[in-house]
Amino acid sequence: MKPLRSLLPFLLLPGLLPAETVFLKDGKVHAAKEMRRDGNFLFLKVPGPNGALADVLTPLNQVDRVDFGDPPELSEARQLARAGDAAGVLEKTAAAAGFFRGFSDVPGNQWAEVMRLRLPALAVKGDDTSMAELQKQWTPTGEQELDTAYRLLVAAQTDPAGAKTAWNALAQPGAGTLAAGISWLALGKAALEAKQWKDALRAFLSVEVFLPSQRLLQPAALLGAARAFVESGERAKAAALVEEIKAEYPSSAGKAAALLQ
Repeated sequence: MKPLRSLLPFLLLPGLLPAETVFLKDGKVHAAKEMRRDGNFLFLKVPGPNGALADVLTPLNQVDRVDFGDPPELSEARQLARAGDAAGVLEKTAAAAGFFRGFSDVPGNQWAEVMRLRLPALAVKGDDTSMAELQKQWTPTGEQELDTAYRLLVAAQTDPAGAKTAWNALAQPGAGTLAAGISWLALGKAALEAKQWKDALRAFLSVEVFLPSQRLLQPAALLGAARAFVESGERAKAAALVEEIKAEYPSSAGKAAALLQ
């Protein structure tokens, strides 16, 4: 009997990937109806000459790439990301993270794509449990921006002093990396707690100005800036941000409205 761990990549994502196309280095192509991994091998079920599924064992070193297609859960997660819904993104990408972690060294995998969605969502909605889970399943993506963001999130949990130093180094005017956005959010929250309203505004509004494409970070930044405006007595500016949040990020509308009550 196969050990359970060898079956996990297949079991974690039932129905998500109905078929994959496996391209081999010798030019052969397998249209797999099912695929799982066991160590350095892929186990494929491919249609035989009579239409019945046949088992094919393929060493990973013979695989050129795998076309995993676009799982519907990731498509939905991207839509939620554009809406700034961090909680929804975490829910939709949870199974995909478990699946693609098992194929992270297979050319064509979408591990980096999943982390591109999950890391900013975790920066906004992450808790001790979700961060511990991320650390258990983490493997480098090979993209410096994502790998740096991961290390920053972990440092915030394990080395607060080191994280603060990193935040200040990364949060520079004009910086457009995910790590810089995470740093500005953290610095903004710290400034709010210290009742340093101008510093909070500078940090939160830097996210809006320098990282407009990081939609998952925007609601938290705008909510933080609106709160800073309220606390500093500039309710008209806060109200303008609240209206922006309501229009652009409906899932955060309730929190935004509450700031003016």
